[in-house]
Amino acid sequence: MESEEYTYRSLEGESHLTADVYYASSATAPVDGAQPIVIMFYGGGFVVGSKELVSKNEIETLVLELGFVVVVPNYRHCPSVSLYQGPISDAYSCYEWVQKDLPRLLSNVSIMADGGRVAVIGLSAGGTMALHLGAAQNPPKAILAFYSAMYFDDAFWQSPMPAFSKLPKFPHEFLDKINEEGTVVSAPSLFKKAQGDSPPEPDFSKPRNAWLLSHFRDGTWLSAIVQDGDYARVDPAKLFSSAFPPTCLVHGSEDKMCDAKISTMAHEELLAKNVKSKLVVAEGQGHNFDAKLAKDDPLFELVRDAFRFIAKEVSL
Repeated sequence: MESEEYTYRSLEGESHLTADVYYASSATAPVDGAQPIVIMFYGGGFVVGSKELVSKNEIETLVLELGFVVVVPNYRHCPSVSLYQGPISDAYSCYEWVQKDLPRLLSNVSIMADGGRVAVIGLSAGGTMALHLGAAQNPPKAILAFYSAMYFDDAFWQSPMPAFSKLPKFPHEFLDKINEEGTVVSAPSLFKKAQGDSPPEPDFSKPRNAWLLSHFRDGTWLSAIVQDGDYARVDPAKLFSSAFPPTCLVHGSEDKMCDAKISTMAHEELLAKNVKSKLVVAEGQGHNFDAKLAKDDPLFELVRDAFRFIAKEVSL
């Protein structure tokens, strides 16, 4: 598997937005002819995360087993920009770039990619971005959304998250340092590197991490990232229609950061609109359960099965 970094959007006076593009050489690609493309949007509450944090096991599976060219973009983070003007706008820009420009760029390295066969995958907040593209003028062939935020009128998003109830109170002066960071297009993981078998702990030395988890604790996350209060505009569930692409939704049954009922509601609504939809529930699993799975972990087969769903749709 090889990779190149490209700029997909240039922002005047700000950082360029880049994407890592992973592909197999023509000789080792598991498909003949032009390869389909899939965009993977990482999660992090629209506030943290970066393209480097996406599971390499998942990328390798998509590239080496299923024959995709995989695009993993960075995007602008809240709160220096609001959700609609930042992450969602950048998702549309990346999608347009993938369709129109990426095949030409890859031809320079002798890779044939089909800009007419594009699927999208999103993880957590990235799933919200992926689902938004279902309403694009020329929508993806399929969408795969892992434990994604939507139905923003549900009380869950305005309520404190019990999982963070024991989080310490941070001084306002410390939290406000996030507003001094300017435009941020990638941020390190929320967690410190784990020691031995110990579970990872949040890294509270960074104001950005403390800011995000404090808003989760207090039930104010949505209002903090949607600065104009227009929750309907950023809610992908408001975009569901009979024309929506085939969609697979994956969720851990014990997710404390995004209730599993959210994906169940989406699945049922899509089916009611006669949209092809698949719901995969990982029993006993929490948020981000797939991030560190080894390829031979039995649970990884659930991820493979979800990947096969979109692979089948791009091959039709």
